[in-house]
Amino acid sequence: MENPFKTIIENEKLPEKLKQKVMDDIALVKLTLDLADLIAVKYPKTISGFFGKKNRSVNHKKDENKK
Repeated sequence: MENPFKTIIENEKLPEKLKQKVMDDIALVKLTLDLADLIAVKYPKTISGFFGKKNRSVNHKKDENKK
C-alpha cells in the first residue's frame, strides 16, 4: 500500500476521508490497549487481591485462636 501522506503538499488540506481513517485507527489501538490492560493487569490483580485478603483474614483468625 502506498503511503498517502507522501502525496500531500504542505499547504494542501488533508482529505476528511483520510483524516477519519487515521482517527479510527488510533481509536482501535487505544481500545486494544485498554482491553489488554484490563485482561492482563487489572483482572488478575483484582482476583489475587480478593483471594489474598480472604486468606489473610483466615490466617489472622487462626493465629488469634492459638494465643
